[in-house]
Amino acid sequence: MNIKRKIAAVAVLAAVAGTLGATQASAAPERGSVVLGSAGGPLTFPGYDNDPVRFDFAAFGEPGKSSGRFHVNHVTKDGKLVADFDGKVDCVSRAGSLAILTGVIERADIPGLPVNVVGRRVGFSVQDEPRGHDRIGWSWAYGGIEQDVLPCTGPVPFFQTSTGGYTVR
Repeated sequence: MNIKRKIAAVAVLAAVAGTLGATQASAAPERGSVVLGSAGGPLTFPGYDNDPVRFDFAAFGEPGKSSGRFHVNHVTKDGKLVADFDGKVDCVSRAGSLAILTGVIERADIPGLPVNVVGRRVGFSVQDEPRGHDRIGWSWAYGGIEQDVLPCTGPVPFFQTSTGGYTVR
């Protein structure tokens, strides 16, 4: 192999390695993450059609060293309370514009739920969409709020907001 071919081969390998490294780095949790904002919209779930929900976050940190607060509010179309609760964020993890948060409920007013959820860990996902409505997801949509999630775990952001917005950085 002549020297020009060797240099070209090394250049191609370096470019591929650099691309793979950048891909891996962007998929890894980023340090010093911030999730701020308030957003929501009408639900489209059976039995809750058009019920307004709102999720507020002020979360900071990284896995193992996070702080902040979350607040969730869900009322019926006619304003009757379905759920209002808040708590302390215990984990934030971010890759690009997608963040996963978990927190422990410290106060809850959920009239139709027969169990106390104070002390339960819930998970959220937040996708900051710079050119459209942000997306969020919440753990209890998949299995009930009575079960804890593991720290820094949450569902895909399945719900597109129509009001408000989030900043994920």
